Amino acid sequence: MTAFYPRPPVTNLSPEVYDHIARTLTGLLPPPLDDSPEALLDRDRAAIAKLAALLPANANEADLAAQCIVSQAQAEDILRLLRENAGDAALVTRLNGQYGSMLRTSLAAHEQLMRVQAVRRKRESMEGAAIQDAWTLHVVEQAMLKVADQDVERPEAAPAPGENSRGRRKRLKG
Repeated sequence: MTAFYPRPPVTNLSPEVYDHIARTLTGLLPPPLDDSPEALLDRDRAAIAKLAALLPANANEADLAAQCIVSQAQAEDILRLLRENAGDAALVTRLNGQYGSMLRTSLAAHEQLMRVQAVRRKRESMEGAAIQDAWTLHVVEQAMLKVADQDVERPEAAPAPGENSRGRRKRLKG
């Protein structure tokens, strides 16, 4: 009897996209308890492992996974602050509200990720839909990269006399 192994999701994200997602994720995390480089590296590796465990297959899913991880980390940091400030009733009340908000945000991002992944998996199972989606992704990404690359290559020209930074004529009051 042969075992059935589901096909892993195909990810075609460029190294630059992964780099941006990892830097954004780790840059938004609260600081580690220990201020050492090792603690920072451990925190970052744990967050990246958590993101990878959510199995994002595209940039949108990776972004939702990062939102979930960061919100959860913020909630955990608020719990730490609650323990440290247990004697200040007003602060505890405010921190409890913030904790609940961050926890709800994390759970909402996770639920949204699960819905998006379910839709993607359903489309992947349909004949031709995966190919159509991959082509659409390619066309949109290439078109947007072309515009972004032009913006990077072209330095911003100073406005002509009498124009604002958007190239529009200034209105004269009179």
